[in-house]
Amino acid sequence: MRHSSGVVALAIGAIAVAACSKQSADQTPQGEAQDEAKIGAYEPGSVERGLARPPAEMRVEAPDANARRGRILFTTKGCIICHQVNGVGGAVAPNLDAAPEANAINPLEFSARIWRGAQAMAALQEVELGYVIDLDAQDIADLAAFAGNPQEQALLTKESVPEPLRSWFINAPIWEAEEWSEYRLRGERIPGLEEDR
Repeated sequence: MRHSSGVVALAIGAIAVAACSKQSADQTPQGEAQDEAKIGAYEPGSVERGLARPPAEMRVEAPDANARRGRILFTTKGCIICHQVNGVGGAVAPNLDAAPEANAINPLEFSARIWRGAQAMAALQEVELGYVIDLDAQDIADLAAFAGNPQEQALLTKESVPEPLRSWFINAPIWEAEEWSEYRLRGERIPGLEEDR
């Protein structure tokens, strides 16, 4: 009898603990969930509470960058019309020659450079090509790899660019003259890019 009353006492204790745990579990997460929902909406102290919590762990993914594909994209997407590499291309946009000793590039920093010049680039592309070039994350990673790889850049020669596309290279004086109408028409006839449109 003593043994069974000890079991009963343990069972009652377990039920009581479970009930208390359930009660505090019901209260605490709900309160925290409400706090979480409020983060982002302005409420006094919400920013401080949000910053006081450790951030959720987040895995960062980056595509494998391929400088060879970047070199091909540099030509076929039309970047070469405005940008110059290895003395080949337009001179209206920043030169993208890699430092001779370069052995690494940060695709995020390259993206930031694109972002800083995005408004001007989009305007030039719209006028010159008739559309804005569409780049995905893989394209940007590959272009970044090309922009940071002096060995791959050395393979970009004037002879490696299709003859019709060479006539599209833009020098700054053309843009300073603001003779836009002829260049808008050229955007409809850019050689080798019809499949991208």
